[in-house]
Amino acid sequence: MTAERVFTVAQKEFTDQITGWRFLVILALFLAIALVGTYSGVVSYERELDRYSQQLAAMDNQNDGSAGMMPAKPPVEGVYSSMFLTLVSYGGLLAIAVGSGLVSGEKESRSLKSLLSHPVYRDEIINGKALGGVALLALVVGSVLAISTALLLVFSIVPAPGDLWMILTYAGVILLFLITFFSIALALSTLCRESGSALLLSVVVFILLVFLAPYATTHIGMALMTEEPDPAAYGGDISSEEFQAAITAYYGQFDLIQSIGNLASPQMATNALIQGIGNAPTSGATLEDTLGKIWSSVVALILYPTVFFAVAYTRFMRMDIR
Repeated sequence: MTAERVFTVAQKEFTDQITGWRFLVILALFLAIALVGTYSGVVSYERELDRYSQQLAAMDNQNDGSAGMMPAKPPVEGVYSSMFLTLVSYGGLLAIAVGSGLVSGEKESRSLKSLLSHPVYRDEIINGKALGGVALLALVVGSVLAISTALLLVFSIVPAPGDLWMILTYAGVILLFLITFFSIALALSTLCRESGSALLLSVVVFILLVFLAPYATTHIGMALMTEEPDPAAYGGDISSEEFQAAITAYYGQFDLIQSIGNLASPQMATNALIQGIGNAPTSGATLEDTLGKIWSSVVALILYPTVFFAVAYTRFMRMDIR
C-alpha cells in the first residue's frame, strides 16, 4: 500500500461525492437543521443577555455594589452548543447516507470490478474511500460552521477569542459523531450485496444505538440501583462520615449509569461531551473531574469508528467480487 494511491482514490471518491446530487441534498439538510439549532441558540442567548443587562442595571443603582459581584456575560459559544446538539439528533442519518453505498453501490454498477482491474490494491481502495468520505463530512461540518458564524455576525453576535477553542472542539466532536455512523454504514456496505439493504440495516442500527440503547441502559441501570440512604439509619446525622460515604456511593451510581449509556450510544456520548465541555468553565470543575465525567464519551466516539472500520477493511479484503 502506498499513500499516493490512497490519496488518489480518496480524491476520486471526494470528487464523485461533491459533484453529485447527494452531496447537495445532504448539505442542504445539514444547513436546515443547523439553522433551526442556531435560531434556538440565538433566542436563548438573547434571553440570557437581557437578564445580564438587567443585573448590570440593578448594580448601577446600588452605590455600594462590589466588583466581585459582577455578573458574567453569557458566552456566544452557547449558540454553537445549541446548534451542534440539534445536529446530533439527525446528523447520524445523513452520515449514513454518505457511507451506505460506497461499496455495495459500486458492486451493483460493476464499477468496483473495473476499479480493481487498475494497478491499485484492495487496501488502498477501502482506505481511500474511507478517507474521501471523512473529508466530505469535514467539508460539510466546516461549511455549516462558516455559514452559521456568518449569520451570527449579521446579527452582531461576535464570538469572543476565548470561545473559539470551544467552538472548534464542538465541531470536532460532531465530526467524530458523524464518522461513527459513516463507519457503520461503510461496514454494512461491504457486508451487503445491495446498497438498499445496506441503507436499511444502517438505519436499523441507528435506531438501536440512538433510541433503544439509551432507553434500555437507563431503565435497567435505575432498576439495579440500591436504595437511597436513609438519614434515620445513621441517627439522623447527615454530616457523619458514614452517611456522606453512603450518599456519595449512591449518587456515584448515576455517573456509572451515564457512563454505560455513553458507551452504548454514540448520541448520548456526543451530548454528554458537548455539555461537559460547555459547563466546565462555569462549573469550576477541575480537569480531572471533567475528564472523569467525559471519559466514556471519548472512548465511545473512538471505539465505534475503529471497530466498524476494521470490519469494513477485513470484509473488503476478503470479498469475492465478480
